Amino acid sequence: MISFNTDFQGTVAPSPIPVLEGLHDLTPDELLLSQEHYESEVRSYPRRLPVAIAKAYGALVEDSRGQVYLDCLAGAGTLVLGYNHPEINQALIEQLNAGIPYQTLDITTPAKDHFIRELMAFLPQDFAENAKVQFCGPSGADAVEAAIKLAKQTTGRNTIAAFHGAYHGMTNGTMAMMGNLNTKARRQGLMSDVHFLPFPYDLRCPFGLHGEQGARQGLRYIERMLADDESGVQKPAAIIVEPVQGEGGVIPAPAFWLQELRRITEEHGILLIFDEIQCGIGKTGSHFAFEEAGIQPDILCLSKAVGGGLPMSVLVFNKEIDTWLPGEHTGTFRGNQLAMVSGAKALEIIRRDNLAQQAQVTGDYLRRGLEKIAEKTSCIADVRGKGLMLGVEICDPEGAKNKFGEPLSAPELTIAIQRAALERGLIIEKGGREGSVLRFLPPIIITFEQIDFALNALQGAIDSLVEPKPVIQPINTIQNTWREHFIHVGSQGADGFEAAMNQSTQALKKLFENTDSPYSGIDPMVLRSQIRRAQLGENPQSLSDVIEETSELIGKNSIIVQHPHCIAHLHTPPMLPAIAAEAFITALNQSMDSWDQASAATFVEQEVTDWLCRRFGFDDNADGVFTSGGTQSNLMGLLMARDHIINTLSGDNVQKNGLPDYADKLRVICSKNSHFTMQKSASLLGLGEHAVVCVDTYSDGTISVEAAEEAISSLKAEGLIPFVITGTAGTTDHGAVDDLDDVADLASKHGMWMHVDAAYGGALKLSRHHARLEGIERADSVTIDFHKMFFQPISCGAVILKDKSHFRYIRHHADYLNREEDVLPNLVDKSLATTRRFDALKVWMTLQNVGPQAIGSMVDHLLNQTQLVADMVNHRSNFELLAAPCLSTVLFRFKGNEKGSDLDALNKQIRLDALVQGRAVVGETVVDGKVALKFTLLNPCLLLTDFEQLLNELDTLANEIAKQTSL
Repeated sequence: MISFNTDFQGTVAPSPIPVLEGLHDLTPDELLLSQEHYESEVRSYPRRLPVAIAKAYGALVEDSRGQVYLDCLAGAGTLVLGYNHPEINQALIEQLNAGIPYQTLDITTPAKDHFIRELMAFLPQDFAENAKVQFCGPSGADAVEAAIKLAKQTTGRNTIAAFHGAYHGMTNGTMAMMGNLNTKARRQGLMSDVHFLPFPYDLRCPFGLHGEQGARQGLRYIERMLADDESGVQKPAAIIVEPVQGEGGVIPAPAFWLQELRRITEEHGILLIFDEIQCGIGKTGSHFAFEEAGIQPDILCLSKAVGGGLPMSVLVFNKEIDTWLPGEHTGTFRGNQLAMVSGAKALEIIRRDNLAQQAQVTGDYLRRGLEKIAEKTSCIADVRGKGLMLGVEICDPEGAKNKFGEPLSAPELTIAIQRAALERGLIIEKGGREGSVLRFLPPIIITFEQIDFALNALQGAIDSLVEPKPVIQPINTIQNTWREHFIHVGSQGADGFEAAMNQSTQALKKLFENTDSPYSGIDPMVLRSQIRRAQLGENPQSLSDVIEETSELIGKNSIIVQHPHCIAHLHTPPMLPAIAAEAFITALNQSMDSWDQASAATFVEQEVTDWLCRRFGFDDNADGVFTSGGTQSNLMGLLMARDHIINTLSGDNVQKNGLPDYADKLRVICSKNSHFTMQKSASLLGLGEHAVVCVDTYSDGTISVEAAEEAISSLKAEGLIPFVITGTAGTTDHGAVDDLDDVADLASKHGMWMHVDAAYGGALKLSRHHARLEGIERADSVTIDFHKMFFQPISCGAVILKDKSHFRYIRHHADYLNREEDVLPNLVDKSLATTRRFDALKVWMTLQNVGPQAIGSMVDHLLNQTQLVADMVNHRSNFELLAAPCLSTVLFRFKGNEKGSDLDALNKQIRLDALVQGRAVVGETVVDGKVALKFTLLNPCLLLTDFEQLLNELDTLANEIAKQTSL
């Protein structure tokens, strides 16, 4: 049952979905019998939905028996925010208590003025700037009648053009423009001179075509008719169209079709009327369905949801066609003040809470669920719509066709499914051709949990009436079906690969071209629910559908590293040659362990590592191997150091005999700013995290040589064995580069292994700042991450050893793989991993295309730009620079002007809100005990104006948070 507080504040239902105990009882109760006795035979909904509503909240209604239903009809779209929205209820109560009149004809009031301003803010700005508003009678038909009168008197013409499948109301004029012949079969004397045009309807195209081709043929028909002096149709005063047909079967008009219709009407001086009475006010994923097309109507008809649940209708039209004379079109109830209050509040809520965007997200979720149901049954011919306005067309489950070769409609089955769904607690409407379309038009506040309930109810309803689609595959075709999932050699063997790559490329191209934020802004829990709803592996789809789903679900909700406001981590926009390399890598699928699995690839990796060794100043005795990144490279460096010191001290072979008794005395020296993988590696190597001794740093974040010397001496005095010292070329936060010559001197003095973690700053070797790495050539091992300042896709790293003989500490021969007598090279001899990707190809192709000099110049640019951005931050009164940049990171925080505010909490919230709202992806860390924000500059294509805009965005966000906190 649904329980309410008496003041409607904080109203919640005990369960967000109906709780069923078997099927709902749909036999008429006393209220329904009374209705049947007293009301006219004209009543319609109670015949299909025999429910006597006792109370309702949100998307739930409770009948007089206490049975709860999920309402996906919502007053035919009137209740866009559901039943009894607490803010709307409160606004009505306050206005009633303030003495507002119920209605005022067209005399203005503060409530009316407020509604108009909210409506103008809700409209597309370019449309609102030149618009006038007209209040009509309370129904949508009143608005359409007014629009037709306005069009006729403005143009001096009498003809009106409407579309097949149209629904505009039940009055004399609006019914004349209705597509449904059954409803107007007994009507005589309807408005004359109405002509009907083909509406783009993929499933039942009047031209026998499908998709864009059929829609364009319809446009040609319209344009040809208007140009034909023998068409018999006089030039219309107006063409009226629903951007998404509702009663006609939930059929959305393509954006290009609306654009072309706008062009045609403008060229012929015909007014274009958009009837968004049912599809408007957020339901289709934008405020109005026509917005996707980027055009403006001459007249916009609104009702239903525009009143926030109460009766009201309005016209919004270009002020240039305001040809009315005073009192020329009136209506007693055009001054419904309560509807203006509820309507203004509804528009405010939808705009404030981005509910139109939410309707797009939840609508996509519902659509995918309906499409999955369609895959399991033979009675669904089509799933279509926009946002949360969706239709499911029911057809003959035996696959029968009509004489046009289209799926045969199944009106009786549609009614049966609607009733079976009602028995399972789901209210849906039907409509469309022959009444064979199930229509979903829920409130836009519907939750994912409620959508899951709706989908389960519909599935159960269909399953109770229609046998599931059989999954039968002849045994002799199974292998041929498998073939389509692979690349094959020979003629046409790679056609599938080409198609998949082309579609993926186009999907990604579209994604990048239409991206305007670093993250979609979808709530993380909502995103998780969407991904879960994909039902991994349960219903395999075509690869084309999977690519499309991946683009919509994953691509659009990914962190876009190319966006100027994505600047949090050591995570670069990858270069094009490296992305091209990824296609070769994955398609060729070379395994970098033995030559007979990676012939050319083996030599390419060796060539790249040899080039790397030379670049870092090592001789021919050096060697390297590719790794997954800094973590694996650091682990390998410490592993070599550990095994080398044990072999040196006692001749023990760790590989054969394990760690000696004195292993617990081994110690690693590094700075407090070293990467956490030092501790992680020590743990994995059996030394324990306590074996890592972190020494103090200088004020610039580099390792203190004096502190390191003192620590080494102290450890030796305690009988411990400091065996490796790590220098860092680019600490994660500050970007500090240790004095590597000083570190090398310490290593040499104390007989220690020197490891350099150059994951971040290794690319300095290619830049004019290469002197900052002086001393790195004295290291025993070096970590390089190409997926940082070498601008490569993840993952791509390497480790270099000054003495390649140390690779013997991890070498192991297997008879099936790398036999000792093998002449051909086996890179598995140098790697912790057996199977590895051919990541060296990314570096190879990048060097061949871009060249090391250009990469070095990019690094120089980033370092210079970092100083300029830091200076930019320093000159902003609301921000505080926390450290001088060393590489390409800027550490700062918002400080504002508020005294005594919790700046740590505020800056944490700035980062989080910027991320989840899709406004910016910035880093967060701690500097000298203060929570800091962090820019990591790794995109050489950004301009200083990008950072100006980003700082402005953060400034605005911070002030919004501070204001909300103070409230």
